Amino acid sequence: MIVPWATAALLAVIGVVEIVLDSGFAAAPAAPAAALAAVVGGAVLAGWFPVAGSAVVALAFPIAIVGGLNGPTGAAVFGFFLAPGWAGYRKLSGSWPAPLAAQLMASLGTWIAGRAAGSTVAGLGAMAWENLFFGVLCWGAWGVGLLARRLRDRADLMARLAQAVEAEREAREAAVVAEERQRIARDMHDAVAHSISVMVLQLGAVRATLPTGTPQAEMLLGVERLGRESVQELRALVGVLREPVSAPQPSLARAQDLVDDVRAAGLPVDLTIDGDLTAAPRAVDINAYRVLQEALTNVLKHAGPVATTVKVAVTATGTTITVENARGAANTDHAGPGRGAAGGRERGEAVGQGSAGTRERIAAGGHGLAGMRERVAVFGGSLSAAATEDGGFGVHAVFPTRGGRQ
Repeated sequence: MIVPWATAALLAVIGVVEIVLDSGFAAAPAAPAAALAAVVGGAVLAGWFPVAGSAVVALAFPIAIVGGLNGPTGAAVFGFFLAPGWAGYRKLSGSWPAPLAAQLMASLGTWIAGRAAGSTVAGLGAMAWENLFFGVLCWGAWGVGLLARRLRDRADLMARLAQAVEAEREAREAAVVAEERQRIARDMHDAVAHSISVMVLQLGAVRATLPTGTPQAEMLLGVERLGRESVQELRALVGVLREPVSAPQPSLARAQDLVDDVRAAGLPVDLTIDGDLTAAPRAVDINAYRVLQEALTNVLKHAGPVATTVKVAVTATGTTITVENARGAANTDHAGPGRGAAGGRERGEAVGQGSAGTRERIAAGGHGLAGMRERVAVFGGSLSAAATEDGGFGVHAVFPTRGGRQ
């Protein structure tokens, strides 16, 4: 509705300027002012009732003639074609009375003018021309309004169809992606996970033939543990492939988020980052994040809310994770990380924020430090976990970028 109201304001300005600048209008402004009032009032009314507003605007023609003018004012001529055009645009069906009313008002005005001039041949010719001119003007404007509305409706329809086609295309692509993910998940589950599970069982059978406590048995036990963790990771990955989740994946790029979570749990942590965290190889990136995660949750569980510093460095030669905490006061009956006890270093447990399998291993006695060592050893790196001089505990892991196994 703002269009007819803005038009009413514009016509009012045009009409006032016309009355002021035209010497004939300025000498007798009553008639042009009355015609202008009809034009502006009709334009305002057209905001709610386009057909009725158009009819009111058309009244400006006979009002001008009755007032002694030779024809409609300039503002009335503008309104004469704008009002029917707006009616056709706003109201496709049933808007034909708008140009018809304008045509009738034009005929009435020319008839009044012809009566005043006398029924001569020239007068009749002028009446016919005036009727033809204003008829073409109002009906043509109405036709343009209808055409503009149909074009807008067609554009809206095309936009909706384009959206529907795009939605259908995205749905098809999503279905193809889901089908491919299901296929990959089946292949990983049937081939890779199954093969690793068989290997783990075979390693367990071999280890059972060795004397307990021998280096060979301990080595096979570590490989077994790594194999079981790999199977669990593969199963988790298969679950993600079968049903995508919105949870973010492990990555050093999320180190700040991890530290924020630990802070929210009550552990004061100071994080220092050196280098581009996204530069680490993907496999190193995941395992380094897991080491950082386990080290922090070890501190939270065994040392309590003590001051902790974390340093993450990614260089061209490798990725380094350092976690050091002050001496803890809680759970002093348990020698674990944060106490500086040697026995506790080997028995340190990681709470972890990862899979349910990790939490189950913790409940069963856990092997957090052993698991961290295994993660680092896969890449040919090193991990040291020892008491600090102030009685706290520190974990330092190095993942070499070159020279390690990927």
